[in-house]
Amino acid sequence: MSMRISHIPFYDRLPVSSLRLLTAAAVYAVPVMLLMLWKLQAGIIMAVAPLLFLTVAHGPTAIMILIAASFVYIPLGVDIFLLPADLAAFVLIAAYVVDLLCRGASPVRNRIARPYLAYLLVIVISLSLEGFTDLSVRFFSRQVVLFGTFAAVAHFGYKIRVRHFLQLMIIAAVVNSSFSLSQFLMAGGQIRTFGAAGLGFGDHAMLAFLISVVYYFWSRDLRARFLYGMAAIITMGGMVATQTRASIITAMWGLAIVIFLALWAGARLSRKSPRRNLFIAGALVLLIVPLLALYTPIFEGIFYRFGRMGLEATGTILLRVSLWKAALSAFWANPLFGIGTGNFAAIHLWIPEVRFDPIFYLVAGLSTHALAMTALAETGLAGFSTLAYFLVRAVKTAFRNFSEAESNYDIADTHCLLAVAIAVLGSSIYAGSWFWGNNSYHMAIFFGLIASYRHHPDPPKVGGEEA
Repeated sequence: MSMRISHIPFYDRLPVSSLRLLTAAAVYAVPVMLLMLWKLQAGIIMAVAPLLFLTVAHGPTAIMILIAASFVYIPLGVDIFLLPADLAAFVLIAAYVVDLLCRGASPVRNRIARPYLAYLLVIVISLSLEGFTDLSVRFFSRQVVLFGTFAAVAHFGYKIRVRHFLQLMIIAAVVNSSFSLSQFLMAGGQIRTFGAAGLGFGDHAMLAFLISVVYYFWSRDLRARFLYGMAAIITMGGMVATQTRASIITAMWGLAIVIFLALWAGARLSRKSPRRNLFIAGALVLLIVPLLALYTPIFEGIFYRFGRMGLEATGTILLRVSLWKAALSAFWANPLFGIGTGNFAAIHLWIPEVRFDPIFYLVAGLSTHALAMTALAETGLAGFSTLAYFLVRAVKTAFRNFSEAESNYDIADTHCLLAVAIAVLGSSIYAGSWFWGNNSYHMAIFFGLIASYRHHPDPPKVGGEEA
C-alpha cells in the first residue's frame, strides 16, 4: 500500500509506503523524546515542525486538524486572544496559498463565494464611514480568516470524500460529549458542562447530532446503524449537558426536516432504508423516553432553563427582546451600512439612549444573540442582504447536490450537508455565532464542502459491507 503525502507536484512523484512512513516517524520520535527530557520547549518545536510541514503540504489534512481543533477551547496568549482552531485555520490558508502557487486555480468553481466577498466589501465600506475601532478591526479580521478558510476548503474539498470530514465531526463531538456528560452526571445535572469545547459546544453537538441521524437513516447494515444511532444519542446528551436552549430547539426542528427529506428522497429513489430505520428508531424512542421520564431529577436543570425563558429579565426571550431593540436602534442610526462590524458590543457609544433600558446591564458587551439582527445593526441593509444571499445560496446549492444524488453513499453525504446548511440558516434568525468563535469554522468548512461537492457512486463492498 502506498500513499501520496502532499498535493505539491514534487512530492506527488514520490509515493511513500505506509510502513516506511511509520518507521520514519518512529525513528524520528527517539531524538524528539530525548530532547524533551533535556529541554521541553525545544523538543515540542522539533516534534511539531514535521507535522506543520506535512499539514501545509496536504490541504485535506489541514481541514481535518481544523475540525478537531475547533473542539478545543484553550486561549493561547493574553494580549492576542487566539484559539487552537485559529492557528489551524492559518495553517489551512497557508496550504491553500501553497497549492495555488504550485497548481493554480481549483478545478471546481466556487459558486457561493461572490456574496461572501460582497459582504466583506460592505464591512469595509461600513467601517470606513463609521471609523475603525479595536473591536471592529478584530471582527473584520475574523471575517477575512473565515473567508480564507471557506475558500481553502472549497479548493481542497474535491480531493477527498466528504464523508471523512463528516465522520471526524461525529467522532470529535462524541468524545467531547462523553467528557461533558461525565461532568454533568457527576454533578447530578445541576451545572452546565461543555467539556473541552467551550460555551459554543451546544452548536457543535447540534450539527453532529443531525449528521449522525442522517447517516443512521441511510445505513444499510446493522453495525453502521448501531454506531450512528449511539453517536446521535451521545451528542444529544452532550447538548442536554450544555443546557443551551437555542441548540436544542434547532436540533428538534432540524430533526423534523431531516426526517422529511429522508422520506422524500427514499420515495423518489425507491429506497426502503430511511422509512425502515425511522420505524426502528421511533419504536426505541417510545420505549426509552418513558423510562427516562421516571427519573427526572437529572434533567431538572434544562427543564428549569426552558421554563424561565420568558418569565424574568434574565430569561432568554426578554433578554433577546432587549438586545434586538438595541439592534434596531443601531440599524435606524444608519440603515444602509450600520454602525460597523463588531461595534454592537459597545452600542451605547453609538446609541446613548439604550442606557435607559431596564436590563441594559445585561446587554452591554454582548452580541445580539441573532446573526440576522447583528448583520442589520452592524452592516445595515447592504450587509444583511449580502449575508442572507450567501446563506440562502449555500442552502440552494446543497439542495441541488442532494436532489441530483443517486447512490446511497452519495445521497447520505449530500443530505448531511443540506441539513447543516438549513440549520445554520434557520438558527441565524434567533441565535447563531456562525461568523465568530469556534462555531464559525464549522460554517466555513461545511459551506466550503457544499461549494466543491462532487457526486460519487457507492464504494465497492468488502465482505458484504460497505468499504
